[in-house]
Amino acid sequence: MTLPFLHPSIRNLLVALLFAGCVQQVRAADPAIEKAPAKLPGGWKLEWHDEFDGSKLDTSKWNYEEGVVRNRGSSQAYIKSCVRVRGGMLHLISQAKKTPNKVYDPKADKWPRNLKTQPFASGSITTRGVRTFSAPGRLEFRARIPKARGVWPAIWTMHVNKYAWPANGEIDILEHISQEPDKVYSIFRWGVEGGDREFKVVRTTSIPNYSTDFHTYVLEWDEQYMRILIDEKEVGRVNISDADYPNGDNPLRTPCFIIMNTAIGGPGTWPESPAPAEYPVTFLIDYVRFYKK
Repeated sequence: MTLPFLHPSIRNLLVALLFAGCVQQVRAADPAIEKAPAKLPGGWKLEWHDEFDGSKLDTSKWNYEEGVVRNRGSSQAYIKSCVRVRGGMLHLISQAKKTPNKVYDPKADKWPRNLKTQPFASGSITTRGVRTFSAPGRLEFRARIPKARGVWPAIWTMHVNKYAWPANGEIDILEHISQEPDKVYSIFRWGVEGGDREFKVVRTTSIPNYSTDFHTYVLEWDEQYMRILIDEKEVGRVNISDADYPNGDNPLRTPCFIIMNTAIGGPGTWPESPAPAEYPVTFLIDYVRFYKK
């Protein structure tokens, strides 16, 4: 574009404004970055969401996880700098670099506080301590998983009640291990008879190479069922009453919070050992939306 009859400064300003208008048109036409619908079929109404449109994590909605917090045998320490917001998306970055464990205590004799460093850095955020979600509800995520040997990305919920894991209840909406690039696990977990022995219902969904495109992952639940959907197709469900405990409690009827993270490596062969040369990689989350009836 040339505008020779204008002063250079004015000409440059007009070009910039025209370019900005083109960019806005492209963004508006892209369904991945449209505003969250206020309503969905079935009586769902938007109650809470994050489109990650800013330049940093909204800490009124999320908390960072830092240090070594779970997954004994994995190789990452979570750090804030591996959590970034840009381009309308959340970036959870995993890097092959020696990283201090923020919860390290030289006097501790138990894992994870006795780990001084880890060979990988990664990102993890949670709504724990900020926001919980209850039935009837629909949690919706649009995400693209990373690709590298050893990556273990997950989007999952934990329930808030008097129980410790696993009896408190955990729902893995998306869990992926790198040695199975065409598979995602959907897992419903609680405790056998309310104890510390895990009971789980596992479903798997095959789609060619999850890391090459974005997919939509949904946890939807009411008083009777919990369902997980991928790209709006149901891939697994449980009857919530299956988690009734002998004392009348049911962890899946209590509020839950969200965790989104990428672990690296793990116990045994779940997942496979990481290959440092294949890092850094990024777990991309386009949005998180919560709807209520």
